[in-house]
Formats: sequence, C-alpha cells, structure tokens
Amino acid sequence: MKTIRTIWQRSLVALLLFMAAMPLSSQVPYGYAPANPIAEELSALGGNKNQFVQGLTKFDPTQDPVLQRLKGKEVKGVRCYVRADYKQARQKRSGILASAGKPENIVRQTYADLSEGWNDVLFDEPFVIGDEAFYLGWQAYETIGTPYPLVAYAKATVPQSCWVNQAKKSWEEYTDRGTLLIFALLDDEAAAEFNNAAYAQNTTHPQTVAPNQDFTGGLYIHNFSPYPIENLEIAMQGEGATEPTYQTITLPTPLEAYGSTVVVAQLRAGTTEGTSVDWSCSVSKINDETAQSGRPGVTKLYVTVDNFQRVPIVEEFTSQRCINCPQMAYFLEKAFEQYGGPYVYLSHHSGFAEDVFTTEPDRQIKYIFGGYENEYNPAIMYNRAILEGENTVIQGIRDMSPTPYLEALAKAAQMPAMAEVNMAADGSNITVSGRIARDLVNQPLYLSCYLVEDGISVEKYPQLGMDDADAPKDLKDVFRHNGVILHYFTNEAVGDLLSVNSDGTYSVRFESVEKTGFSGSGQRLVALIHKVNKGDLRDNQVLNAAQMPFKTSGISSMEYGTSNHDYYYSIDGRRFKTKPAQKGIYIYKGKKVKR
Repeated sequence: MKTIRTIWQRSLVALLLFMAAMPLSSQVPYGYAPANPIAEELSALGGNKNQFVQGLTKFDPTQDPVLQRLKGKEVKGVRCYVRADYKQARQKRSGILASAGKPENIVRQTYADLSEGWNDVLFDEPFVIGDEAFYLGWQAYETIGTPYPLVAYAKATVPQSCWVNQAKKSWEEYTDRGTLLIFALLDDEAAAEFNNAAYAQNTTHPQTVAPNQDFTGGLYIHNFSPYPIENLEIAMQGEGATEPTYQTITLPTPLEAYGSTVVVAQLRAGTTEGTSVDWSCSVSKINDETAQSGRPGVTKLYVTVDNFQRVPIVEEFTSQRCINCPQMAYFLEKAFEQYGGPYVYLSHHSGFAEDVFTTEPDRQIKYIFGGYENEYNPAIMYNRAILEGENTVIQGIRDMSPTPYLEALAKAAQMPAMAEVNMAADGSNITVSGRIARDLVNQPLYLSCYLVEDGISVEKYPQLGMDDADAPKDLKDVFRHNGVILHYFTNEAVGDLLSVNSDGTYSVRFESVEKTGFSGSGQRLVALIHKVNKGDLRDNQVLNAAQMPFKTSGISSMEYGTSNHDYYYSIDGRRFKTKPAQKGIYIYKGKKVKR
C-alpha cells in the first residue's frame, strides 16, 4: 500500500531557504513547483520499504506554449529536491531520468550521488525539445532507514506533475498528492522564452461554488522569470462560460525570480453544473505589460445551486487492546477543542482487535482498509475520503500534537457537501430527511443511522496504553471512550440504499430504541448519507452528516468531543456555560433536571 507523510520538522526550514540558490551559470530552471517553499508546505512520498522509487514531472509542448517556443532547445539535466542523502551512484541506483512520450520510455539515465536538498545534475548527453511530451525526474533506492525520498509541494497539484513508480512495477499519476519538486535545466539562451511568463491555478479543489458567480479561492502563482512580479492580470474561464473573466491581482509583496506564492482572490465560476467541472486560469499581464503565453492552470470545481453546509465526520478505528490508541485520541481531542466548526465523531472498535464495544457496523466498515493485511489501530478517516495531499482513505497516527488532526479536519470541512441531512425525534420515531444534489439523484447512495454513546469511564472499561511512559501527563484526565456505537437503525450494518424522489428529496423514519449503554455521560443520534463501493476505496465518501442529542432515555449531550461534561443543556441541545437563569427542563450530567 502506497504511503505518504507530511514533513513537519522545523529543522528543514533552514535547508529549504537555501534551495532558492541561483542555477549553474550555463543553465536556467523551468518547472511548475516552487523554488523556495517552507517545510510545512511539503509532503514526502515513498513506500517505507526497501525498493526503488522513481518520480517524474511531465513537460508537454501541446499543453504548454512555453515549451512550444522552446522547440529545438536542449535539456541539459534535472534540478530535483531530495529528502535525504542517496549516495548510490556506484551501485547504479541513484540518479536522474528522462522519458519520451510515456513515463516508461526512458531515453536518458545518468547515475549520480544525490544529497539532501536541491541537486543540479546534468545528463551525460542532453536531448532536444521537440513536439513530443517528455518527462524529467530522478530515482533512488529507498530503504526503511531513509524512507519517503520524493518531495512534493502539497498546496497545489499541477496536472501531470507527479508521476511515481514504486519498486519499478508501474507508473501512476498521483492526481492529488501535490507537485514534485523537479525542474528542467535548460540552455541559458532559453530564458528569453519565459522572461515574462507565470503560472496560476486555483489551489482549493474541488470546492462548492454557485454557477456564474464569484467565489473566494486560493490562487497559486509561480514566476517562471528572473524578474520580480508586483501585479498580474489573470484570465479565468469556467466550463460553460462563453468568454474569460479578467481579474487584476496586486501582490502584498513582489514575487521574487522563479518564486511562488499563494494569495486569496475573487475568482469566477462557469455556468455548467456538476461535481467535477473544469476551471482554467492563465496569466494575461505581468506588471501591467502583456505576458508571454504560458500553460493554463486547470483544476476542478463542484458547481451547483445545491450549496449545502458541510459537517465533516471523523471516524476512528480503535480498541481497548490498542496501546497507542489513547494518544491518538488525546491529540484528536485537543484538535476538537481548537476547531471552531461543527463536526461528528464516531469510533469503530475494529481494525485490529475487537472489544466489549464492538458492534456489527464496526466489523462491516473494515472494508475501507482494502484487505485484512492493511488493518491496524489506531487509524482515522475523514468523510471516508482521500484528503488533498494524502494517499489513502485511512491515516495512521501522526506526530504527537493536535496539528495534523486539526489540519485534516479543516480540509474535511472544506470538501463539498453533496447532501442535506436533517434529524428529528418525537419520542417514538426518528426521522432523517433532506435533499440530495441534483446531479447525484440517480446514483446509488446509502443512509446510516446510529445511536452513539460518549464519556464512558476507563475505570469501568479499562484501556491499554494509559500508563505509557511517553503519554501526556493529563491523559487519564482527558481520555474517555467516546463515539461508541450502541445501535444501528438500518436493516444493513453498512447502511441502507436510500430512496430519493425525482426532486432529490428523501425522508426515512426509524422506530426509536432505548439502550442502557455503558453508563457514559451522554448519548446522541448520528446520521450520514454516503457511498458504498467495496471495489473502489476512493468511491466511499460521506456526502454529509448530522447529529442530535438523544432525549428518549433522558440522556442527552452535545459534548461528545471533550472530557468536561459539567454543563447544562437545553432540550434542543444548546449548551450553557453557567447555570441558566430561565426556568425550564435542562440536561445536566446526563440527566433531566427542572429549574
């Protein structure tokens, strides 16, 4: 299973500042990646195995006017960023590559020792740019001791810029992993062909926007030239628009030679609706002068009048027998405390070992792992989707801080919501209703509905790993068994096929139940609309989710994400930080009280 890790070590910052070094006197760089990103914007790719790893970026004259103008010029070599030292030239393992037409059609291979950071390596014999697409990159023999050699810029995925071949088996384009830090080294006389050119593309994709309307988006700008850029005009055209819309952007600070930046800008969507609609952008002016034509930045948008609010769902695979699970739960809890928006949390007690909390939905959802050999705890998924910059639906434990979980939650919250989910309970029945985006009405969708319990004590239900020497000091104060599924209301544990009306609306009623549970601090109802595709793990996204306090048994709580439950709640789930002054019925410490 391919893996991907984000580089967080602050020690890399100094090295990355050095990577803006000037090119060799006889060569100039050309590529789509930034020359000086910071460490937090980078991801490392590889397999964490003893194997060859190769990475290429595609340069296509049919898509890039700069390369059309460079026809007849020579490619001297490759500039690439390497995560660690790979001194393997003598064994013919490390070096640079060039392919023609297809990634596997290697036409140049020069072995060289590669050092951590930027490397400028020349081919033994240069090749001439023609009409055919070519690929440039490098290879190394990855080891478990020095894993994840390839480095990509995670904030912008330039199409065709991230081709990876692990173990020399087959080349695969990674469409959402970022842009490999690879440049072509050209004759210095080629510089005139891109001395007033730049690249621009929307960084957040797909995102939900309304048709033929402005939307706020991040714009990745890369300067091809050796001159700073103070302002630029972009020509953007969404699918269905008959002509481009122009927007002038003044940069907060000049963009340095060969540099890159991301700015927030007002962008215009096209008229065509759909979940994956083309949107393109090109730079028409630089510093108030007409720019040389360059490659357009093409991304995808989710364009729809059905613009629902996303409530991200976080699902953790855990077990009482997992010694590392409490620490993931601890930092996930801290991330929840810092996160300002709505979310839903569930725990699946499966994936490695079952325990007293395991239910049939926990067993059935294991298919998301892709096979028994890939199951482990702790593990986590967001919206059951592959987030931008990741490689799989399932993610393992990250560094010991809330940061990776908070950032993943923010990405999950930015994903398009493709359904509306409403919940209501009248004591004997629970109703889940809403509307599906029009373009998904005829697709098979599923509804899952659960009764969930939070705040279950570890004194009654012990958890391994609580006394780990490396555990946070307040782990025992914070950790509780949260998000435990007590009951599923659907006929199928994995969810029932949803019946949708022609206008996209739906309404499903379930008979309510009472479950004593595990004496936790509160229970809630959770519903989600999602896909089920056991043959394609990328096609299992949750369209949207919702939750509400469960009132039938007299236990209700909205505080499923914290360890402090000494709050009063109104019957509709609103929390009061102090004792409410108004008389009425409230929920306090999981019980109904009258004031």
